Amino acid sequence: MKKYIKDGVVKNRRNIVLKKDGMQIINPTEAMLLEDGWVEYVPEPVTPAPYVKSPSEIVEELVTKQWNERTDISNEEALDYMVIVYPWSNFIGKELPVGKIVAHEGKLWRVRQQHIAIEEYVPSMATAALFEVIEKEHSGEADDPIPYNPPMEIFAGKYYSEEGTVYLCTRDSGTALSHGLKDLINIYVETV
Repeated sequence: MKKYIKDGVVKNRRNIVLKKDGMQIINPTEAMLLEDGWVEYVPEPVTPAPYVKSPSEIVEELVTKQWNERTDISNEEALDYMVIVYPWSNFIGKELPVGKIVAHEGKLWRVRQQHIAIEEYVPSMATAALFEVIEKEHSGEADDPIPYNPPMEIFAGKYYSEEGTVYLCTRDSGTALSHGLKDLINIYVETV
């Protein structure tokens, strides 16, 4: 519904009562309103004020950025702050240095080899040479074996568990392995 303005007062047409020749005209026509000095009201466009970040938002953004630029984060620390790890997709087309941590499909991954992130090389078993999954740290003792989730590097003297079986690693793998431990018996592990 159109609004009209006269002498700084803005009203809808049906709320305007005109006085003419001692009579009141209720719900006047547009022509009557214009004749009486009313003009169609067109409000000035409201330009929203530019958004200004609060000091706490700025600090949060800076801390998150600085944290995500680090390559010296422990697995435990990464898991504690998982919610601020940037997703792997943020880095497509960018260089990923060794040690950088990225999030992908609900897991954290540590970069094993410096490379340019491209869509075809998502963190997974298929890219074990590039990424290693980060898991909660276990002692690797017989009573606290490390869950084996390839791609994963394994170390001599540590115990690993996979599909309900516990294995003792007999030599360092030196790189992330993508095979199941049952396939690595007498190569890197023995069953316990």
